[in-house]
Amino acid sequence: MIPIGDGRRWPGFPVVVYLLIACNVYVFIQELGAPDIDRFINLYATIPFDITHGVVLPPPSPAIPALTILTAMFLHASLVHIGFNMLFLFVFGPEIEYVCGHVGFAVLYVLCGVAGGALQIAISPGSHVPELGASGAIAGILGAFIITDPTARINTIVPIGCFPLFLRIPAVVVIGIWAAIQFASGFGSLSERLATVTSGTAYFVHIGGFACGVIAIGLFRRRDAGTRGRPGYS
Repeated sequence: MIPIGDGRRWPGFPVVVYLLIACNVYVFIQELGAPDIDRFINLYATIPFDITHGVVLPPPSPAIPALTILTAMFLHASLVHIGFNMLFLFVFGPEIEYVCGHVGFAVLYVLCGVAGGALQIAISPGSHVPELGASGAIAGILGAFIITDPTARINTIVPIGCFPLFLRIPAVVVIGIWAAIQFASGFGSLSERLATVTSGTAYFVHIGGFACGVIAIGLFRRRDAGTRGRPGYS
């Protein structure tokens, strides 16, 4: 299932959502234009072994290895990777920014990204595989959304063979299926003594970010997005 929107217009402008999208796109363009893309990624991506063993890479990599958890949140492995991440942020981010306020949303986003990165490091502390992407932070936004507004109807594309089927599906179903896949794949990979499956997806980044969003939204929530406060559909 591919979410494409919920058809609602929230009061105010989701400035942080669009700023994050712009920053991610800008960094991705810099990444593509780097003389050595692999070196660019290694300098800013999270490498668990380097963090757990205090390995400091030469500048401009952060002098404190753990800070790469933050810089890695703005890197992406491919156009599809950044495309889907930004799509999910675009669809689910505005409501959470409205609920939490601009500053609260920004802090929640970063907190979930850090939580996801930290869990992945804890699961695979000796890994030399660079971890990158905004997936952990965005997973946190999904976790916050499923708590805040689980019955919201999400415009979704469901591919049936070669044909797209356009449906309005409750957020709890869209996000719930996504979360179930992450948890099943993540813990399934542990049974194989791997923290990352053959696809290269760091599932525990998603799991950590999602769990953080579910738990932390109660601390950051400032407005009610329920029935009484819900804006009209466009």
